[in-house]
Amino acid sequence: MTGRYSAERNGFPHRSRNHPYRGAAIESLAPGLAGVTFVLRKHFFQVPGPVPGFLDHAVGVVSNPVLRDQARGIVIAEGLDRFPAFEIAETKLHQDLLGKFQAGMESVAHGYLITGDGVRIDGPTRSDLNRHRDDVRAEFTHVPGTAEPRPVVYGTVERTGLWAPREADRAAEEFTVVAYYLAFRVSGLPAGLPLAAAIPLRLVADLDDWHQLDHYTAAFVVLDGDGRPVALTLQQHNYLRTHLVGESVKLGSDGRFDIDVAIRSNELYPHTPERTVRRAVRFLDRDARAFMMGFGERPTMSADDFTDPNRIVHYELAFLPGSDAFYSFHGFLGERRSLPGRDGPPGARYNTLPELKPLPAQILDGYWREGNEGDWARYRSSRENGSGRAGFARAQAAVFHRNLDCLGRDRMGCALQ
Repeated sequence: MTGRYSAERNGFPHRSRNHPYRGAAIESLAPGLAGVTFVLRKHFFQVPGPVPGFLDHAVGVVSNPVLRDQARGIVIAEGLDRFPAFEIAETKLHQDLLGKFQAGMESVAHGYLITGDGVRIDGPTRSDLNRHRDDVRAEFTHVPGTAEPRPVVYGTVERTGLWAPREADRAAEEFTVVAYYLAFRVSGLPAGLPLAAAIPLRLVADLDDWHQLDHYTAAFVVLDGDGRPVALTLQQHNYLRTHLVGESVKLGSDGRFDIDVAIRSNELYPHTPERTVRRAVRFLDRDARAFMMGFGERPTMSADDFTDPNRIVHYELAFLPGSDAFYSFHGFLGERRSLPGRDGPPGARYNTLPELKPLPAQILDGYWREGNEGDWARYRSSRENGSGRAGFARAQAAVFHRNLDCLGRDRMGCALQ
């Protein structure tokens, strides 16, 4: 995967200090995947050697710092840690697969770590970060280095049945999900932030540097049983979007996906050659979902992301154990700041709600099309029957696989649902 990057800096006011996901989930961002091209406008983190990862924002519900950290730790322990770490790309086969569908990103190791006991470690190594991985009060603060950052993207491989409906005449298909994680030095607010919000916020904070370390930037390339790319899932703010090849995304001439990285916010979107406005919300609550799906008015807490690709970013592909601090850090992988929403994030695994942590749930909950009446009806039904987003993901599974089958087999007269 390659990457396109714009000349401007990227950033976005991702999750807030009282973000409901802190420890339970955080948003994710990522440029490029299985053979992907990224168009960016942001600064990466520099990683001198194998370094753990960094996150994009922290969430706590209690205002008192001690109670907030305790609550956050409980959420992490009882929420996401119920799910095993993903499969690591340690074998030559996995690494070759990731290289074939390569993505792009960068990460940082310059700075200092303050442990929960108040001990300062300057220039922490990967082992230092891993040693304090479960410390919910640990805080890593990035200090920019003088050397030019080198783009690095971390890859993982997982296998799943994607909740495919059982069919008597067909064997169950196993899908391979090749994931690419990027890390940016800072995350800013969406470039299309309304002026009514941008003007007062600019008086108290840097809109280009809302919080340190943005690694909730993941791109998942879904391969079918024959190893063909059939879907692309991209992290955008605190939700993911899934696109089927041939329906809402296409492969480039080289057989890889082209992915744009939004100005300031680092969010990932399917590539378009011209400047494009993309709807964006913080969280997919009822009103935000209605707006994003095309069945509601724009909510107050919304903005627009802009993508305007102007150069391709080339990067190195690296591999880390699933238990590494990059993915599993419980503390803050970025400076803690006084204004709500500006704290650094935890590990990359904490990218979504616990109910959506199973990989099929993340991919299928993100499979919806703007203006699609069927998707909207299934979403409303999931709210009415109390099954929530996990129930919506289950309902979308049948539609996802039917449309995938329709597109893949080129059936005559086969209409997408």
